Amino acid sequence: MAWRVILPWLLPMAALVVMSAFFSGSEAALFSLRPRDRRTLQRGSAAGRSAVRLLNDPERLLSAILFWNLLVNMLYFGIASIVGGRLEEVPEIGSASAISFTVASLLVIIFCSEMLPKSVAVIAPVRLAYVIGPVLTIAVRIVSPILPAVSFVNLLARRLIWPGFQPESDLELSDIERAIELGTDDAALAARERGLLQQLMEMADTRVGEWMRPRSQLHLEELPRKPAGERPRAPLQPPHLPADGYRLFTEPGSEEVIAAVATRTLRPNQLDDISASLEPVLYVPWSANVAQVFDQMLGENRPVAAVVNEYGETIGVLTQDDIITQILTGQEHTRHLVHGAGQAAREIEPGRWLASGTTSARWLAKRLEIPTPEGRNVTLAGLMQRLNERVPRLGDTCLWEGYRLTVIDDDQQGHLQIDVEHPSRQETEPEGSNG
Repeated sequence: MAWRVILPWLLPMAALVVMSAFFSGSEAALFSLRPRDRRTLQRGSAAGRSAVRLLNDPERLLSAILFWNLLVNMLYFGIASIVGGRLEEVPEIGSASAISFTVASLLVIIFCSEMLPKSVAVIAPVRLAYVIGPVLTIAVRIVSPILPAVSFVNLLARRLIWPGFQPESDLELSDIERAIELGTDDAALAARERGLLQQLMEMADTRVGEWMRPRSQLHLEELPRKPAGERPRAPLQPPHLPADGYRLFTEPGSEEVIAAVATRTLRPNQLDDISASLEPVLYVPWSANVAQVFDQMLGENRPVAAVVNEYGETIGVLTQDDIITQILTGQEHTRHLVHGAGQAAREIEPGRWLASGTTSARWLAKRLEIPTPEGRNVTLAGLMQRLNERVPRLGDTCLWEGYRLTVIDDDQQGHLQIDVEHPSRQETEPEGSNG
């Protein structure tokens, strides 16, 4: 008896559930697209470009989605109320069946129109965007005439209900340190957290020239020439998958880095043709600080920054992975990746360090708690060259803020090993003396 009342309404209710799931999934899929995903859609078909155009006005898009979703849900619950009322009017069925139907209808729309579609949408937002774009474009155009009124009501509600709403002020460094102290009783964990905080603060006082990968240690590939109007395709035969996860490309006939590919993020089928995965690099001066560059890289979604000198020449690159690893480990990870032989500088015994010539002098000075050097030479080899007024060679020594620097190994290819001794372990010598 109950099915005779319910059955005629099941088809429209199912259609409304599908429509509600579409709008809920559309919201989750489109607003979870990353800038890189948007560029992929922009280079794809017209359906992908329509999805990107919708995101150009996110407030209008969100208002339209919420309007349609609200309208569909109101119709759904209106039908559910009608069916529940009719079930309750039939003596043979009773109010228990009406309540059960109402509860079941609520659970169906929560699971099938909210939880399930949003969970699926965030897993594959790019694929769904090709389907969502054209349909949602039509839906937005239909309700466009009333969207200004919706926006006005929304603004009016904010002004009347929250007239004194003010954004919170930025956190102070002391607030973060206090939170670390109160957040754990583990002294070792608190020390690591303070070290991480120190690394974050040092970013604002560190130049990108100190953390970059020098050009001499980069593996660069030249993009092949292609006919005009055709996108260049990067060769992958044989495949080159660098350990650091990035491939760097130069313009044909040039030595300047113009594009990069984060191979660590590519699926196996994408390695057959990486032309669609090429990302332009961000150009930054060697004197810029790491914090500003990192913020710009995140804002423009550029995984690689090419560091240039005052002549516009590329002298190295800095990646997001390098910065994050430096923050988390406090080590010069860029050189660790290149040489694969441990840290660029390490304390081999109390008061004595062993460092490579490419170790940042500013980085080591901070660890030794001595004044950081000034000038453009920021490596230990460059510092020794300035103090001794010649290119460092095997056996050369000099004094730097009371520390003795001695070249103990030279492989004739510019790779130096420098011994750094504490003042208590050495005799005083005139600064800049040669061995």
